[in-house]
Amino acid sequence: MSKKVVLVTGSSSGFGRLISQALARANHKVYASMRDVNGKNAANAQQIFDLSLAESLDIQPLELDVQSQSSVDQAVNTIIDECGVIDIVVHNAGHMMFGPAEAFTPEQFALQYDVNVLGTQRLNRAALPFMRKRREGYLIWISSSSSAGGTPPYFAPYFAAKAAMDSLAVQYARELSRWGIESTIVVP
Repeated sequence: MSKKVVLVTGSSSGFGRLISQALARANHKVYASMRDVNGKNAANAQQIFDLSLAESLDIQPLELDVQSQSSVDQAVNTIIDECGVIDIVVHNAGHMMFGPAEAFTPEQFALQYDVNVLGTQRLNRAALPFMRKRREGYLIWISSSSSAGGTPPYFAPYFAAKAAMDSLAVQYARELSRWGIESTIVVP
């Protein structure tokens, strides 16, 4: 596989960090995005920068808050300005809450959907025009094995939002295949 330009959301820690590092080590150009790279996530952004120097990897932290269309647009435009393309988008950013389902307000449920579903929609609207123009691209959606079964208990808002994201991913796969854009749901 030739070197690809990859945008990974939620790369400050967890799966996003691991995915970003693995793709960079596989010789791809990786934008490890996260929110607040100069504040809350400054140490995480610095660790990614340090890794790029220590291992001569093509990975860099990128400011991207999936809850802000302007942040998403700015991040995508930065990548397009620097590389001319985005080959792969990894929808990994997520938010989780713990507790009995009935304890959460509708607004708290809405927060889950905003990050885990609407965040993917914001990014797709920004990145897909560039992929469609080239008739090439790949969307990877990081889901949850529990979204189908709700195990363990007390994660209902997260599981419901991930199930909604999965449904959205399936619809995108059907719509985008005619433009050579592929989709995969990854269920860790």
